[in-house]
Amino acid sequence: MKKIIFTLLLLVVCHIGYGQSISALFNEFGNEPNADCVTISPFLMSIGKMFSANHEGSEIVGNIKSMKVIDLEDCPAEVQERFIKKVNKLDLDGYETLMRMNDEGDKVRVMMKMKKEVIRELLLVCTGNGDCTLVQINGKFTKDDIDKLINRETGKKNGRR
Repeated sequence: MKKIIFTLLLLVVCHIGYGQSISALFNEFGNEPNADCVTISPFLMSIGKMFSANHEGSEIVGNIKSMKVIDLEDCPAEVQERFIKKVNKLDLDGYETLMRMNDEGDKVRVMMKMKKEVIRELLLVCTGNGDCTLVQINGKFTKDDIDKLINRETGKKNGRR
């Protein structure tokens, strides 16, 4: 019986260790040559909120706590391939897929993590055709906030404003 329990625990630990975390991706690939990596801390976001108070979209900007972006477009192909492999191994438990697109080799995934009907994190992953981008936005958004933003932006593109 002890052997069975030990084996199950070992499998669980191995499975947890196998999944790549999002923070580990930023740490690993942010230091690659030609990688563009930007981290906007909560303090810097609070300063930015003061300047966006009277601008369009300020209600959604006010809900953003922090943001991280990494772009590997100018990195060598082997770095991009390694990034894609790591992204495919991401541990995405707790994330809900909002959108998934595969168009002529470009793959885009938009995911969210919710807590008590509030979106706490948005994750955007773009890979394919030399494009390797990861965007993580932390904050507190409602689904209505996202709907308003989408409606306003799609309205502009379709000539409604």
